[in-house]
Parts: sequence; structure tokens; C-alpha cells
Amino acid sequence: MLFYCYSEIGDSTIESRLGDADYSYYFVLKAYLPLLEKLGSVHIAHAVDDDLIAHCRAQQDAGQTCVLLAFAPPHKVTFELPCPVVPVFPWEYSSIPTRESVKDASADWCLSPQALAQAVTHSTYAKAVLQRELGEDFNVESIPAPAWDLYAGLRSSATSRPPVKDASIALGTAIIDSRDFTIASESIAPASKVARPLGGSAANAACGDITIDFGEHNPDVWLVGFYPPEPWGAWSRTNSPWIMLPSVVSGPISLKVSLNGYGGNVGREIEMRIGEECVTVIPQLEMSEFEFDLDIQQPSNFITFSGLDAAAHRHIVDPRTIGIGLANITIRSKADAAGQAVSEPEAMEQNLDIKGVVYTSVLNPRDSRKNWEDILTAFCIAFHDREDATLILKMTYKDMSGYMEDIFSLFCQLHPFKCRVIVIHGYISTQEYTDLIAATTYVVNASRSEGQCLPLMEYMSSGIPAIAPDNTAMADYIRADNAFVVASSPEPHYWPHDPQQMFTTLWYRPSWESLYKAFQESYDVAVNDTQKYIGMSRCAWESQYEYCSSDTLLPRLDSLLHRIVNQ
Repeated sequence: MLFYCYSEIGDSTIESRLGDADYSYYFVLKAYLPLLEKLGSVHIAHAVDDDLIAHCRAQQDAGQTCVLLAFAPPHKVTFELPCPVVPVFPWEYSSIPTRESVKDASADWCLSPQALAQAVTHSTYAKAVLQRELGEDFNVESIPAPAWDLYAGLRSSATSRPPVKDASIALGTAIIDSRDFTIASESIAPASKVARPLGGSAANAACGDITIDFGEHNPDVWLVGFYPPEPWGAWSRTNSPWIMLPSVVSGPISLKVSLNGYGGNVGREIEMRIGEECVTVIPQLEMSEFEFDLDIQQPSNFITFSGLDAAAHRHIVDPRTIGIGLANITIRSKADAAGQAVSEPEAMEQNLDIKGVVYTSVLNPRDSRKNWEDILTAFCIAFHDREDATLILKMTYKDMSGYMEDIFSLFCQLHPFKCRVIVIHGYISTQEYTDLIAATTYVVNASRSEGQCLPLMEYMSSGIPAIAPDNTAMADYIRADNAFVVASSPEPHYWPHDPQQMFTTLWYRPSWESLYKAFQESYDVAVNDTQKYIGMSRCAWESQYEYCSSDTLLPRLDSLLHRIVNQ
């Protein structure tokens, strides 16, 4: 049998598309490949065009049985081939889009799956929803991504990995560590001495030439402590705002900054710092340009401002706490002018040292299902006085500015806390991901609904117990012997691609109190009951064997395919 596997996103585009709609289909396709290769040959396609159709016809004329597996939501499977087309998709809501009032007719799932006559989804919950909506005879099977087979190495060492960690991970991406910041109730700023550059582009490459216009959105630049940009630039909001640059600055540079002052900040001495280098600017009422020659000995990718009067001229018409207005910054390397060789940027690998009980959650922060705010608040309140508790949020989203301001705001609201929060941004390699799993005590999920939750499956397949609800797809494998189960209850919601956002379906609201207690109880088990933790670890991977191993899924997939090609 020849499988055509379609996914809009491929190896060359996943890093730039991380967090986009339907990006997770790429990872599901990758996980499916070993399973499909046991049943036939595989041809991956990122477009269904005339060439693919001609190839399919030629293969069928030669006697080959062909099936196209479209890793995409049904309303986007609009193409036709000479062979059967099977949409492969997760679903996590209590009903499917069938209303005639949906503005885009293609969003009506009753048209797509019935026309194609078959589908693959990833949970018994989704299978039941589809058959209830489309009829008991609708040809659909629950076949989750076969994650279990990929983690045999981590599984084999599960019993020898202590629940209380002392590990070091090398990562070639951005790391934001709560302990690298000075946090107060109204402000947050990089600590004066930081061992590594904060954040940055995916490679964190050292680079001398940077030009930033603050009136434009730049996904690789943070403005922290500023109001949203205006066409000309941005006003500061706190008395210690700061900027994260898109790359690390080091060596001799020329720095130009255009800014002005507001209220009592006009004529006031303001300190501006890069690494250990500090200069003074005196803002004027009109926008003015300041230029400095600096030698950055401590590589850094952030600029901090201090000494502002954030309460200047607040009044009822404009109550904002404005200090300075920032229009643009230009940084030029002077290494070549000084006769020094300028090397090509190289990726900066960072070592992340982790100790204690480690909780990891892998999620897209812009996905409203993921409920990461509850994870962060419950963790910090449960462990506000414990230095040996660490939460790692591995964010699967390409734009740091899309969520870091929210995280910093929560840091200030939760202050003070002794526990540690680490944010890992961007795409990481397979080895880095494996090391992260091995350094984790518990994997955490607080979702309102899941189609299957591949990261949760991967961690549990490696022998990592969970903190998670048992709603939607997670009901297939989350239970009291392998997880601290978070209570949840149904609430009304809308289909994610419904432009009218009508309450026509249900998802599930996790209990914050239950999540909070799960953190406390899991910590006690990790520290005081190693044997119980080892038992939960074994139950974690055993449940995933039942749910997503090739041994379990292969007969199910083979049976479905035979029904499809013989109908």
C-alpha cells in the first residue's frame, strides 16, 4: 500500500510556523511515519497539486493500492484524488460544526467527512462525538499518534531517575529564568548581574548591527515597562523599563538612541545600561538623538533604563505613568573599524542547571485551551516559600512578545515567591527535548480540552507521571495510578474556527483549587515517597502502551484501511 501523507507544514517551515493554526499536525504526521511504514511505503506532500494527482493515477494504473492521509482539519480537506482521502485530525469539543449559519460553508464538517466517507481521530471521546453527529455507521477510528515506541530509551532508565533532580541541560534557544530578574509588585527588570544573555532570537547569535524602530512590531524585540507602540514610537510605563534586543551585543559599538522626556523627566538624568556599561541621557521635550561609543565586555542583549519619574504629570485626562518616549535605537559594531576581525554569528548554547522537584509543561501560550495562567499561579502560590521547586514552561510559539508581557505581569502579581519559573522559547532539537524529559519530575497539563496532547503522551511514555485533568482525550489515559488528577467540569464554548463565536459546544473548566492541591501532593510524593513515585512512573508508561503503542494501533489502523479500500 502507498500512503500519501499531506501536511501544510513541513521540516523547512515548522520553526517559522511554530504556534500557527494547525502547526501541531506536522508533529502528528512525523509520529505516524514509523507506523505507516510497517504497512506500506510513504510519500510526504505539502501540496495536493496536478503532479501528485498524476503520480497517484500512475501508481494505481500499475496496480498499487493508494490512500491519502490528510493531516488537517476536515474543513481544510477540500481536494479530491483518484484514491480514498482520509482526514487525520484531533477533536476536543462535545459537538462538531454543522450549523448552516456558519459564514464559510466549508466550515460545516457534515459536508467534508460525509463526502470523504471516513476519518481518523485520536481519542474515544472524539470518535464518539463524530459517530453521534454523523451516524453510528460513519467510518471513523481512534488512532492516536504512536508516541510510545519513540521513547524506549527514556523508559528503560525511568526507575533509575530520581524524582528530585540535579541536572544540567544544554539548549541552543532562548531561556527566561525568574531568578535572572529583580521582581517587585509594580516592575520587573533584568538583575544587574546576569550569567547569560536573556532571551533573544532562536540562535541567540552575537551580532553588532541592530536597528529598531519602536513604532513597528518586531517579534524578536521586547518592550517591557512600555505602553503599546504608537506610529512614532512608544511611551514608557514604569520607572525602570527595559528592552530586549534581537541578538547579543558585545565588543566596541556605536549606540544611537532617539528619545524625549515627559513631565518631570524633561532635563532629568536618566541612566541607560547595556551589560556593565552605563551612560547618562538627559531627555528634552522634543525628540532628540544621543550617541555613545561603548565597549561591551559583558555580552548582553538587553538595555535598561533607570531613574525615571513614572508619576510625572498624571492627571484625569491622561492618567498614564509616562516617563520617556522612545523612537528608535541603532547599534553598530566598531570591531572592523578598530582592525579587529568580525566573525560570523554563531549559535550560543546555554547550560540550564536544574535542582529539586521539576514540573514541565509544553504548550502554545496563544491557545486558549491550554490554561497556562492557572498552571503558573497555582505553582507559585503552592511553592512560594520553596526554592527547590521549579516550573518549566516550554512554549511552542514563534513570537516571544506574544506572551512574555503576560508572564512578567503575573510575576509581579505573584511576588514574592522563592520557587523558580523557567520559560524556554522556540524550537528545540530532538536531543534537547529528550534531555528536558529526563530532567523532569512531573509533566503538567491544565487544559480545558485536548485532541490527544502529544507532549503529555511523550512524557508519560518516558515514565514521567502527570498532573492533568481526565477530560476529553485525556480520559483515555489519565487516571489516579499514573497522575494527580485535576478535577474539571463542562462549560459552554464555541468552535475554534467559528467567526461568530456562538456557544454551540462544550469544553471543560479545570478546578484551580484541585490543580493547587495536585502540586502540593505531588511534591510530597517526590520528596518523601520514592516507591510510590516509581510505581506511578511505571503506570504512566503502561497506560501509554495501551493508548498509543504500535502494538495497540497497528491492527486498528490495518482494519480501518481494509474497510476503506474495500468499500
